[in-house]
Amino acid sequence: MTATSGGVYNTDMSIRLRTLIAATLLLSLSVIGFVLFSEYVQGYQPCELCLRERLPWYFAIGLGMVGLVFPSRWILTLIGLAFLVSAGLGGHHAGVEQHWWPGPTACTGGATGANSIDELRAMMHQEKIVQCDAISWTLFGISMAAYNFLLSLAAGLAILFLTARGRYAR
Repeated sequence: MTATSGGVYNTDMSIRLRTLIAATLLLSLSVIGFVLFSEYVQGYQPCELCLRERLPWYFAIGLGMVGLVFPSRWILTLIGLAFLVSAGLGGHHAGVEQHWWPGPTACTGGATGANSIDELRAMMHQEKIVQCDAISWTLFGISMAAYNFLLSLAAGLAILFLTARGRYAR
C-alpha cells in the first residue's frame, strides 16, 4: 500500500508505465500490420487520406520504441495525443466517405486539372487514383476509416486518462 495525495492504493494493482507503453506499441504495430496486410495481401489500395491516417500510428510506433527504453509519462502523453490526431484524421475521412463534407479534390472526383484534351488523355493513361470518398472495405457496415476513428479515439482518451491519473508504477 502506498499513500498518495489522492488516497491510498495498492501498488501491486497499478499498471507499470513500461507495460502501458508496450501495449500502445503493440496496438500501433497491429493497426499498421492490418492495413499493410489489407493492402499487399488482400489488394485494397489506400487513398490519399488512408495514407495520411497511417502517419500518427507510425509516430506512435517510434515513440513506443523509445518509451520502452526510456519510459516516461511525457512519451505516453505524446502517444495518446498521436492517437487523438489519428482519430481526427479517421473522422475526417469517414465524413468524406459519407459525403458529409468534401475531401481533397485530387481523390474525390471533381475537376481533373487538365487544360487540354492531350493532358486529359495523358492523365487517363496514368495509374488510377483511389477515390477517397469511395468505401472499399466494411465490416458490419463500418468502414476502415470509421474503425480508425473509433479505435484511435478510445485508445487516445484511455491513455490520456491513465496518464493524468498517474496510477502506474515506474
